[in-house]
Amino acid sequence: MKRILMTLAVVISVSMLGACAPMAQQSDGHGCSRYNAQKGALGGAAIGALAGQAIGRNTKSTLIGTGIGAFVGALAGNAVDQHNVAAREAARTGGRVVYLDGRGGMVEATPIGPVNQRTNCRKVRKTIWKDGKLVGSETEEICEAEKTEPHYLNN
Repeated sequence: MKRILMTLAVVISVSMLGACAPMAQQSDGHGCSRYNAQKGALGGAAIGALAGQAIGRNTKSTLIGTGIGAFVGALAGNAVDQHNVAAREAARTGGRVVYLDGRGGMVEATPIGPVNQRTNCRKVRKTIWKDGKLVGSETEEICEAEKTEPHYLNN
């Protein structure tokens, strides 16, 4: 009975964590889901709980796995949030944006070319650095509003 109650408590706690992740409104007025840290924590907690139970086969191991998984998932999700915010800010301002994470990591977002007047989108190159070394680079299209259809309508 104690095991069932503890498992139920973990499931309810993890579910509540996901419920605390509302859609954030960006400072530029565009709705943008910037809650990858919460989603990462939720997913990490679930995977950690399963791994903890599989390894230790007891409640203590399950709870430890849940905590470690939530922490690691939140860190990973936060990194994704920083990359997305940097790209949106660079597209909005038309200038280079650099975010430092305080742990040797850096995200640099640089707009490429002008805003496409037909689609109101701008391409941004994101460059990711870790401990002074280039980790990756990608180009992303940032639009003034969220796309609701897979293609653009001709006006």
